[in-house]
Amino acid sequence: MNKISCSQLTTTLLLSSAFMLMCFSAPIGTEYMAGTAISFVIQAILCIPIIILYRKGFSLSAYCSEKHFLIPCIFVLYFILHGGMSFVLVFNGAEQLSLPFSAPLVTAVLIGIVCFYTASLGLCAFARASSIVFGILVITLAVLLTGAWQRIDTMELAQKSESSIIQSTLQNLSLADTLPAVFVLMNFTDGKKPQKALFFLPLGLILWELVLFLCITVLGSLLPDAQYPFFLLTSVSQPLSSQRADSLYLILFVLLCILRITLLTVLSAHFLGMVFKKLRFRSIITLFLMIGSAVLLGSVNYSGSILCIIAIVLLSFVVPLTFCLRLKNHVSWKEKNNV
Repeated sequence: MNKISCSQLTTTLLLSSAFMLMCFSAPIGTEYMAGTAISFVIQAILCIPIIILYRKGFSLSAYCSEKHFLIPCIFVLYFILHGGMSFVLVFNGAEQLSLPFSAPLVTAVLIGIVCFYTASLGLCAFARASSIVFGILVITLAVLLTGAWQRIDTMELAQKSESSIIQSTLQNLSLADTLPAVFVLMNFTDGKKPQKALFFLPLGLILWELVLFLCITVLGSLLPDAQYPFFLLTSVSQPLSSQRADSLYLILFVLLCILRITLLTVLSAHFLGMVFKKLRFRSIITLFLMIGSAVLLGSVNYSGSILCIIAIVLLSFVVPLTFCLRLKNHVSWKEKNNV
């Protein structure tokens, strides 16, 4: 894979977080806003070993080239499972947005075809496409704010939600499933000032808190019955009485879905290539496995579970921390130009 810039990495991770926000389904209140803030602080702490590791010149590719296959296999499994979870979220979102293709199998096939084509273009092309989608996200937020501004009632902030701050923190942390991708994607940056890549965390926090604030203050009494608060917010907050903006939200949802699944496909296929060097059609195999895992995850509540949090902590904190402690005795794990 070619190198990408830290700004492109930031954009990619922010868009993945935005997709999780659109598909978010949980009780919302000021407690959840506080829990979200705490969650993002925890995420920043979890990323500290990653930053330290890459500042020391660590190369995940160099490590895997020594025929260490356990870590690549674990990441393949993780990315495939979360790709399947993304398909499940798309199936659920399709019903809320009234997509023209609501059948799960048709949805999976169509999205899979687009993701396969996008993944075949490579990581650099994907990163450039992310910059364009980020512009669409900014425009969508501006439209959302325009429609919601006059409907804001700050008195609704006094309402209590069903979840405590601790429950809200854990719920939001379970949605931060792109943190392990930070560890992997840092391997494809130039390695200079890796801490810049974490700029997606404050941006993501602002995005989440803004949307949560609008959901609470605009939806009001409608919020307890909202299965997907963001979708209900978009239907209520229309900037023009004569023209609805549903098509804009639909475009954004589909683009974010494609980018997220493509990212997980690219990373999974890359690690499969490290383990099975002669394996062909890795992207197609990965997408089929994701669709298969979506069938499994459709009946298992993996997203938002403690197992999801454990996997995130292990792959984004424990594994990089272990590498930090062992890097001194393994110079071959560093970039060649840093050895």
